[in-house]
Amino acid sequence: MIKDKLVNIDKYKINDAFERFKKIMSESKNLDEIEAPFKAIPLEYETKSFDVSKFENHQKYIDIHYIISGSEQIGLARFDDIKPNMEYNEQNDYQLFDGALNETIELKEGEFLILFEHEPHVAGGKVNEFSSSVVKKIVYKIPVN
Repeated sequence: MIKDKLVNIDKYKINDAFERFKKIMSESKNLDEIEAPFKAIPLEYETKSFDVSKFENHQKYIDIHYIISGSEQIGLARFDDIKPNMEYNEQNDYQLFDGALNETIELKEGEFLILFEHEPHVAGGKVNEFSSSVVKKIVYKIPVN
């Protein structure tokens, strides 16, 4: 897992796909229109309590969560503390889990979080436990290989 501001993304080297992704991002004016082989999933939603969420995990793609506006908590878990509640969906590259939240990371406007394969996580958590807020973000899917 890596958390930083988008202006610092060039500091990180992961694999060839990530290097191509950084080059395309630096040349793109519209961050939600990144071309294949990368997926860009624009999202806008209201944050919620983690007690109504499930952990997800991926095997083929690295997630890059980039916050355009707002802020949210990302919850993390260890495999020892969670149990699958479905079989792995190979076509959509995800598996859902129930279990204990181990830690949270606040992600703010202009920041990104890289979650590698096999790092269970849940997004969309409230930053303030007493009120929800709207977060606008893009999740980029980068192939592991």
